[in-house]
Amino acid sequence: MDKLISKNFLNLIAILILLSSCGNRTDKKKITIEDFDKKFIDSLIPSPDKSYAVYYIKIKGTSNDTIRITASKPSDSSHYYYLNGNIEKEIRMDYYGGSKEYITFDPYKATKGKVELTYQL
Repeated sequence: MDKLISKNFLNLIAILILLSSCGNRTDKKKITIEDFDKKFIDSLIPSPDKSYAVYYIKIKGTSNDTIRITASKPSDSSHYYYLNGNIEKEIRMDYYGGSKEYITFDPYKATKGKVELTYQL
């Protein structure tokens, strides 16, 4: 009886560890932005045991004026995507791993809206 309980306990611990590690992905994220008072900057960290080919960003939502998205830190950016109104845009760029990739959401001229960002390596 004690062996059965300890085996079930170990199985439960293994399942909990597996489930908790699934939520901690660093190469795929999804966020909803409703605060248009400040920029949102985030990064994706590649997993060392995966190979990659694409950095993918999906932008979906609405804004009352122009927002600006860039696939880099603001200080490194040379290419912006300007979007407004009803937004549904996908961005794909070559990515082969090795370094962090950034995303910056800048409310730019917009003061309100709701934008959902899904980004992954």
